[in-house]
Amino acid sequence: MTSEPAAVSPWLVMATLVVTLLLLLWVTRWVTLHLQMLGMRWLNDPDVVLWIYFALILPGVVLHELSHWLMARLLGVPASLPALGPEKGGSRRGGKVTLGSVQTAKVDPLRSSLIGLAPLLAGTTVIFLIGTHVLSVDELTGQGLAGFLAGLGDLLRVPDIWLWLYLIFAVSNAMLPSESDMQAVRPVLIFLGIVTAVALIVVGLPNVPPAIVTGVGAFAAYLASAFTLTLAVDAVFMLVIGLLGLLTNLLKPL
Repeated sequence: MTSEPAAVSPWLVMATLVVTLLLLLWVTRWVTLHLQMLGMRWLNDPDVVLWIYFALILPGVVLHELSHWLMARLLGVPASLPALGPEKGGSRRGGKVTLGSVQTAKVDPLRSSLIGLAPLLAGTTVIFLIGTHVLSVDELTGQGLAGFLAGLGDLLRVPDIWLWLYLIFAVSNAMLPSESDMQAVRPVLIFLGIVTAVALIVVGLPNVPPAIVTGVGAFAAYLASAFTLTLAVDAVFMLVIGLLGLLTNLLKPL
């Protein structure tokens, strides 16, 4: 008789989600910084380096801007068609460089937040679908070390594996909300956090229906799975970037 697998604690799922998201923020900044450093060492032209970086993560940039535009249209917010290409911002953007943009009308904070978070939702969906329907990474878990290693061997035999890994890399390094996206999202998150904290202090933990708990837990587990897959793929590219950095130091010492 086989025993039922133990249910995963919702708190463990939420902790995994928070940790993977924080790691993803750090990895994205690391990759961006070190790719630009490599480009500058070899080319010494910031404009050329910027265009190379834009071309490298172009699929992610296209998805990022299209998700802004599509979410705005779904919410009934007027929006311009996506503009693609590196652009150095003026005083309006604080001198920041953008790789694409969508101009939307000013609306209420809720709809602005949803538009700002659209790339993160779209990116995690694409990564999760690639991971489960193309790479079948969900089959690597729960089979012990031998099964996991065998599964990795099967993974490397997936047709066009490097193309799929590249797409995950490109999408993951462009899906996080930009600073301008977070301008509307941040106040809403802070407000919701304060309201939740006050409600928990005054009322105590509510008796949440099991269906809601299950649904929230499933969504959090989905996000955590997508972020974990993203970190695993990014780790491969970080290793390659790190080795290129060492080679650069040998061939072109400072």
